[in-house]
Amino acid sequence: MTKHKTGTREEWLGARLELLKAEKELTRRSDELARRRQELPWVRIDKEYRFETDEGSTSL
Repeated sequence: MTKHKTGTREEWLGARLELLKAEKELTRRSDELARRRQELPWVRIDKEYRFETDEGSTSL
């Protein structure tokens, strides 16, 4: 059997709002990391890559 903490509605609401604040901060940080990742410089690919598709062989 699990042993969950019990409390009042007000305690739950306070804890939930605190958790929501942390979740929103996590989302902001994740969005910032994604933005920084997208800003990384591109690198030219000189190697010839070949791929087999339904329409035949193709390259980048």
